[in-house]
Amino acid sequence: MKKPGPGFVTLCAFHLLQRPFSRVGSSRSIIFSTVLCCGFALTVSGQTQTPSSAPAPEAVRQTNRYTNFSAFAVPDEKGGSLPLFSPEAYRAEFHCLRDEFHKTDLASPAVKTDGWTYNIPQAEWPFMGFAYFGYASANFAKYDPAIRAEALQEMRWLIDALQTTRMSGFVTPHFGEPFDVNEIHVAVFVHGHFLNLALRYREVSGDTRYDQVIHRVATALAREYLGTNGPILRSYRDMWWITDNFPAISALSRYDHVFQRDTSEARSRFLSNLKAYYLDKKTGLFCTYVNPVGHVQVQGARGISVMYGLHFLRDFDPDFAASQYGLAKKCFLMNLFGITAAREFPEGSDAKPDVDSGPLIFGAGPSASGFAIAAAAINGDETTAWQLLEASALVGLPQLQNGKLQYNSMPIVGQAVILFGKSELLKSEVALNTK
Repeated sequence: MKKPGPGFVTLCAFHLLQRPFSRVGSSRSIIFSTVLCCGFALTVSGQTQTPSSAPAPEAVRQTNRYTNFSAFAVPDEKGGSLPLFSPEAYRAEFHCLRDEFHKTDLASPAVKTDGWTYNIPQAEWPFMGFAYFGYASANFAKYDPAIRAEALQEMRWLIDALQTTRMSGFVTPHFGEPFDVNEIHVAVFVHGHFLNLALRYREVSGDTRYDQVIHRVATALAREYLGTNGPILRSYRDMWWITDNFPAISALSRYDHVFQRDTSEARSRFLSNLKAYYLDKKTGLFCTYVNPVGHVQVQGARGISVMYGLHFLRDFDPDFAASQYGLAKKCFLMNLFGITAAREFPEGSDAKPDVDSGPLIFGAGPSASGFAIAAAAINGDETTAWQLLEASALVGLPQLQNGKLQYNSMPIVGQAVILFGKSELLKSEVALNTK
């Protein structure tokens, strides 16, 4: 059994005493009220035991060379234990999330939101949760043969679901119907994630069934970036969140690769504008919120927006991504009571916690820390990714029931984002040992 120090127990207790905050900002902020604190010290409760009869598969043991991962396990219903960082655990999470997301009533009407003060959890969180679960499923389809067929089937369900009024209709009052049969009315948050997911499915499956909608969305996005609404597209009618553009630009890069097209002018225009006007003067990192009228930096770099953007930046500018990740690591990553976490604001900033950050713990942001897992993994920093993942497991309330693994202290969308980070670490493996 791995025992956390008294400082970490204090941190867990502090976080668990926080009342859930009410999300009234945009989802960049983001999606989960407690991602860093995935739960309650498995080891404090005495439930975590080092498994002796079921060692982790060699592939995972090699990946997790930065942490004593055998100490992180959850009891199963037969009196044994399941290592949390193992292919079996990831598959159990996959099945849990699949069942939870399938409870969504896709026939229900669109949720109305202004993108800022109301209905963000009902509008954006489901959409982003579906997208991130789809991204994780793409990685499983590619790197875990044991659930490839299930993962591809789930991706098809998610792609179809994202086109329903229930899932994407929240942007209709701002831009028009996003998947109108006659015209794609571009909403960068919706179409960026949708196109990214559809292309990842195309890459791992070779299936051409979504090619028509892929071409329609990619063409509309590229046109919008080159038109009068570009080169920074709005998230809502009068809101410009920089990182909402990153999934879209990433998707255009993937589109060019898959279909031998050329959207480089649109991507270059966005990048040139970003680098010229929207790098935070204090940190050198891309800003969070801007107003293109006058090139105003409304809000500088924040942990949550930077870590979110770093999930996609490498796809369309690897050198810039490496530089930005280096700055982000220096500016935001911290050691708190022996665990790795991400700050919400740069050290020394007088900014106060808000509905975007959630409650901060000595400067550490739960949302920023959760997104930082995939940010580190994607940018080749496995050491940091595993350290952050260890922190998430230490505070998690995981429960294994009927073969499904759920983290009870985080919203389901938060678990999807972290599962994506875990799935990104599979890329460093030659193969998974499957039984």
